[in-house]
Amino acid sequence: MRTFKQAQEYAYQQLSSSGIDNAANEARWLVEQLRRDFALPIAEDILTQPLLSRLQRWLLRRQNAEPFQYILGNVEFFSLTLLVGPGVLIPRPETELLVEEALKRYTGAGDICDLCTGSGAIALALAHALPKTQVVGSDISDTALSWAERNLRFLQLSNVTFCSGDLLAPLPREPRFSLLTANPPYIAPLEYAQLPALIKNHEPRLALEAADDGLAIIRRIAHEARPYLLPNATILLEIGNDQGPQVLQILATAGYRDCHLKKDYAHLNRIAIAKFTV
Repeated sequence: MRTFKQAQEYAYQQLSSSGIDNAANEARWLVEQLRRDFALPIAEDILTQPLLSRLQRWLLRRQNAEPFQYILGNVEFFSLTLLVGPGVLIPRPETELLVEEALKRYTGAGDICDLCTGSGAIALALAHALPKTQVVGSDISDTALSWAERNLRFLQLSNVTFCSGDLLAPLPREPRFSLLTANPPYIAPLEYAQLPALIKNHEPRLALEAADDGLAIIRRIAHEARPYLLPNATILLEIGNDQGPQVLQILATAGYRDCHLKKDYAHLNRIAIAKFTV
């Protein structure tokens, strides 16, 4: 095996024989990542031993059912390349919908807060689209925040700040935000137990599971965010597709108005949206 074409064929054979559904694309993406990591031009077609060794390590990890995004080391999210790895939730395409809806509702005044920020995906996408707006992201996991900080340096954005703490606790208690977003843990314990091993064995449980049938963190955000929100601020929460009625009730009980749901690309309820009233 001396060329990149041969390496890609080898990777495909290894992945497909392990039952990887998307083996052809994953093989191609891994070989392309090798080129990027070693800054090799397309014209360079000789596969050196260091390159082959790295590819073989990656294939072994994938054959051991590690998420492909962790192996690749990055994921595309809202036209940005985000760095990801063990200890941080992998951003999903459906979360891009939350960013789209948030951008539609940002009035142009006030700062933005993103809770349970994880890799910083939502915060960074909003900051990139709104370069004159200050965005704050918080997370209780220092491991996740290390990835968010890494992404901040990688994207070289100057209007984002990340802080460590439980939801809004690390922030000054004052009305500041006209937009608050969150992709909180919302999977109930019984549902978590039934998740695929690919998720349970690798992605952080802290970012996925919540008590009270998955509603505990959502309930806290609805109530605890109020002192930090400007009049008529908008709150957007990613939720489980079967949690819509309960979440709308939580938001209404907490004093929000215009509470409604937005479906994702699979036509499932995914985003709860509401307005803050003083």
